[in-house]
Order: sequence, then C-alpha cells, then structure tokens
Amino acid sequence: MKVMNLIVALLFTMSLGFTVHPMDSYAKSEKKETATTITKKVDKAKSVSKPSTLKAKSIGINSADKATLTKLPGVGPKTADAILNYRKTNGKFKSIDDLMSVKGIGKKTLKKIKPFLKL
Repeated sequence: MKVMNLIVALLFTMSLGFTVHPMDSYAKSEKKETATTITKKVDKAKSVSKPSTLKAKSIGINSADKATLTKLPGVGPKTADAILNYRKTNGKFKSIDDLMSVKGIGKKTLKKIKPFLKL
C-alpha cells in the first residue's frame, strides 16, 4: 500500500511539470511589442506631427498650394483639397473666417490655423 501511495505521489508530482499554467497561456497570447512595432509607432507619430517652423501670417489662403496648406496644424491632404476646391468653385476668400464654409474645418481647426494665415 505504501508503494502504491508513493507511485501516485510520484506521478502527481511529475504531472505538475507538464501542465499548462494560466499565467503561461496568458503571456503567450499577449501581443508583445517588438523593436519593429515600436519603430513603426514612432514613424507614424513623426508623420502625423506638423513642423513648428510656421511663422505668423505666413501663408496666403488665396494663393497657397496643397503642400503649403498641409503644413498648417490640423490640415491634412483631404482638408487641403477641400480648401482648394472651395477656392476654385467660389473664388478667393474674402476673410479667414470664410474657411468655416469648407468641409473639414470647424471652430477648433480654424482657431489653430488662423494665426498662420493671411489673405
């Protein structure tokens, strides 16, 4: 009987080494950040941020091209296209506040870009 108990105890002890613990499976299923994913995140953040080299009243809203417009904070390629299309359809802007009529530009965006714009 003692031998049987010893065998059962031995088998039980050995089986503990082969079981999957919940923490192990959690760690394996968790997505790990590698150097590649971190680099991609940094590159994406750099591409989204705008350079702060703009000077006050440096961009003429009635003459700026798409590349110049995208330098404005909060203005991406789509919004720049919308500004150009609005200007083509309706003529020159009479005031900076007329930008509120452009799709993609609201009060917040206008407040951000207004210091850099001139007519």
